[in-house]
Amino acid sequence: MGRYYRLSKKITDDMATAILNEINELENVQTARITEDNKYLFVDTKDQQYPEVMTRALNICSRLGGKCELSFAGFEGGFQP
Repeated sequence: MGRYYRLSKKITDDMATAILNEINELENVQTARITEDNKYLFVDTKDQQYPEVMTRALNICSRLGGKCELSFAGFEGGFQP
């Protein structure tokens, strides 16, 4: 079951593409996408490896998104961005 994370600031489409390219390359990521309005990041991991993946994803978002931070928004199915 995937999880949604709220982005702390507005990012550009180019930033979103760069962020997703790096996150999707992480070893335990099954899928990652950013909503069309660039407000939420959805991540689904292999074998529930969220702590490891999200630590790396937070660093990627901060570096490529101009110090953008993440906060948990909800689980897939129970949250609609």
